[in-house]
Amino acid sequence: MIRVGMANATATNSYLTSSKLVLNTINYTNNDVVLMKKLLKDCADKYALATNALQDSLQVLNNEVYDYAYMHVMAAADYPNVCHNGFKRNPGLAYPPQLAIREDGFKHICDVVLDFSSL
Repeated sequence: MIRVGMANATATNSYLTSSKLVLNTINYTNNDVVLMKKLLKDCADKYALATNALQDSLQVLNNEVYDYAYMHVMAAADYPNVCHNGFKRNPGLAYPPQLAIREDGFKHICDVVLDFSSL
């Protein structure tokens, strides 16, 4: 499941940095569009960090250090919150629905890993 989470976070990072993300910017000013692009880049960076945190959890799991593995997965699960909070701080910008769906899926994956880790 950790590898599934890594694949999901990597795919979301790629999605955010590609031209596949279509934004409805019709009601945005030029400054809003610039800010939206910055927020999306920040989000892509957070998903890259989530991938790294999950990779770190695999490494410590191989050494049977379960507490640290749990901590890394918790960190990975929290990175999308940082992304979402960036949009909350800018109420004039809508959080892209496609990103919300991806965030929800990633959090569910991390929740499954955390549930297994608790056992």
